[in-house]
Amino acid sequence: MQTQSTTSETKLGYQPNPTPLVLDKNKPIHFIGVGGVGMSALAKILLRHGFQVSGSDAKESSYLQMLRDLGGTVYATHDASHVPQNAIIITSTAIPKINPEVQAAQSQGLPLYHRSDLLREVLKGYQTAIGITGTHGKTTITGMTGLVLEEGGLDPTIIAGGKIPKFNSNALAGENWQYAVAELDESDGTVVQYHPAISVIANLELDHPDHYQDGLEAIKQTFRTYLEGLTKESTVLFNMCCPVTAELYSQFSHRVAALKVYTGLEPETKDENTYWLQNRLLHLEGGYQGDLYQGETCLGTLWLQLPGRHNLWNAMYAAIIGHRLGVPFDKIRRSLENFTGMGRRFEKLGLLNGARLIDDYAHHPTEIQATLKAAREYNRYKGRVIALFQPHRYQRFQALWSDFLTSFEDADEVLVLDIYSAGESPIEGVTASRFVSEMDHPAAEYWPSTNWDLVVARLKTMLTPDDLLITLGAGDVTQVGRRLVEAP
Repeated sequence: MQTQSTTSETKLGYQPNPTPLVLDKNKPIHFIGVGGVGMSALAKILLRHGFQVSGSDAKESSYLQMLRDLGGTVYATHDASHVPQNAIIITSTAIPKINPEVQAAQSQGLPLYHRSDLLREVLKGYQTAIGITGTHGKTTITGMTGLVLEEGGLDPTIIAGGKIPKFNSNALAGENWQYAVAELDESDGTVVQYHPAISVIANLELDHPDHYQDGLEAIKQTFRTYLEGLTKESTVLFNMCCPVTAELYSQFSHRVAALKVYTGLEPETKDENTYWLQNRLLHLEGGYQGDLYQGETCLGTLWLQLPGRHNLWNAMYAAIIGHRLGVPFDKIRRSLENFTGMGRRFEKLGLLNGARLIDDYAHHPTEIQATLKAAREYNRYKGRVIALFQPHRYQRFQALWSDFLTSFEDADEVLVLDIYSAGESPIEGVTASRFVSEMDHPAAEYWPSTNWDLVVARLKTMLTPDDLLITLGAGDVTQVGRRLVEAP
């Protein structure tokens, strides 16, 4: 097999700007790619705080309309004429160098900054910035933590990588500048830019081989750099049940205010900086509960309606942060009990022919295993669990091929769509049809996905009452379940 092929050389990636970014309400800020979940969240926060914001994206979306409703000037096309004079330009890793607005900004000598530069400066404005990072769960942990702080009356600003159902938005702007909780993306290495007062490193695995071409060691080095940039007063929550984060704890526990979080295991020694769960139980419809301990002291019981044991671990981080910031435990418990999930994270879409329709962003083997286990528990004693899987990126699919092959044990049927390229060029031999031929699964099938109408029509005929269909992937497979809900 060919090792890799990508079009990354056409993307801006992270381009360091030697001129510090200075936010000024008298200076317009223009986002190229403002429809992205992270970009639109930042644009919303700036609009809420009185900045002049404009932006563009390649297609219309609810995020664009949200920004228009807040007073932003937002376009559903890219065109050089959209770039305001004297503007600060914000881009993301995915923006191509040939974008007409990038070229227009460069020809005018306007400064270009990466979205991580802007998020860094925004977080600097808050008395207590909370950064949530790791390979899995960071969107959910960010949403949970934000709601715990809001329930506790701390008026947080929330910047998440998915919609928070309570606000129908990926961002919430608090009225003051005291607390902010933000999702910190590790995919392109820009996590090293941030220096929050409180950090969660939930777990670390190889997920972005296009950036981390030296594998897991490159990820470790990125997070060593991140931790070296924090002060001794910075509180860091380390997942001691993840080998990589446990290794980072052993290297940095003396340099930061380190807290040990045990997701699933009971620690041998328990002190006031150790958090763990006891009496973990599965209750109806796939949710979990457990007693949260700090050292030898039981703080209270966490109870989740959101399916999946992994979400109990996610809730631990939110509860610990709320506890450290003085939120009463009854309010922590109530906010987590009421949490229904983030957009595209085990999102319950509705029913078709009596079958449940779920959509999930899972695109990594570990995420797929956890999500399908949650689906099995959520649908227990009922019909089939049917997974409609769209692989995301050729390089990821190639690098984690063998792990993907064994990720679908909890699905009764697996329907594998063509690979969503996300701008990458195909890699010889890395195909969905070959993947299905190598799967050791009794009911795996390759479905060519060049025609979404045919995919939707086939599903409408095969779904029966009590089935659960879950769409999996970070690409455009998300539209399938939504179209089925709307189907006559």
